[in-house]
Amino acid sequence: MPFDFVPVHAMSFIPLPLLGNPHVQTVLGNLLPGVPRTLRVVKRLVALADGDHIVLHETPPLRSARHPAPIALLVHGLGGSHRSAYMARVANRLIDLGGRVFRMDLRGAGAGLRHARRFYNAACSADVRAVVEYIAGAYPTAPIAVLGFSLGGNIALKFAGEMGQAMPPSVCAIVALAPPIDLIRCSQMIEQYPLYDSFYVSHLTSQVAQHQASFPELPRVEFPRQVSLRQFDEIYTAPRWGFADALDYYAKASSAPLIPAIRVPTFILTSRDDPFVAVEPFERLPPMPTLELHITDHGGHMGFLGGDGAGGIRWAETRIADWLMNKAR
Repeated sequence: MPFDFVPVHAMSFIPLPLLGNPHVQTVLGNLLPGVPRTLRVVKRLVALADGDHIVLHETPPLRSARHPAPIALLVHGLGGSHRSAYMARVANRLIDLGGRVFRMDLRGAGAGLRHARRFYNAACSADVRAVVEYIAGAYPTAPIAVLGFSLGGNIALKFAGEMGQAMPPSVCAIVALAPPIDLIRCSQMIEQYPLYDSFYVSHLTSQVAQHQASFPELPRVEFPRQVSLRQFDEIYTAPRWGFADALDYYAKASSAPLIPAIRVPTFILTSRDDPFVAVEPFERLPPMPTLELHITDHGGHMGFLGGDGAGGIRWAETRIADWLMNKAR
């Protein structure tokens, strides 16, 4: 059953009292994990054309009046994995609403650490395509949505734009929360906030160190003691993936030029005060019948801590889960 495209009108986000500052939203949104919950999980390996594998973590719906249950593929952000708190929280919401969820570990992240000789980057939309094709083969009559968070949102949008009218018919929706669709502009912004920059770099260099330990036969990369995100991409990401340099990587990995080619219902939610995801590239997007773009005044980067109308404080996560499941009717 395809998702019905029903436009969502103006959204307003009101931060919790005393939490209007974007940095407070960003930091607390990351630090408050939510209520722990054990998910029933089946691990699946997806083979890629170059011999690497992607690890998927499949969770069936708790209950569903729909057959087949709609499927959501969740793609994590920079330094994350299937274990990231936002991945688990949204998976919980969707299975409670009757969806089947696949949480994807990008190459070298999470459980995918020992299954890929290459390490993920913002341009790896071909990996999402391989995973979507795998899921469509396993559940040929189920509608599939792709949900990306932060960097994963850029990857999801890049995948959808590249596919255009050739999108597999089972893919019926794309959702992106706080996606950095212009990586050059976003890299300039994050350089202004060394704490954010070092936070992400520490996660990335830790992931790379574990990855290199798993594949000691591969050439090792030594990072300076103090390295920025831009330097990380200059030293590691660009040469490992055949880009000329970090700027070349950012330009080719950015989804903004591809968004107008998307032909499936797409929901993008971002905030105007996000410290390191530029809002101007969203404002320059042309009107599109398939795109619902929502820019709130507040929320920081994937914070959105405010009443969700259902007794919770994860406003954005409630909005994207409700939007998606409404498409599954």
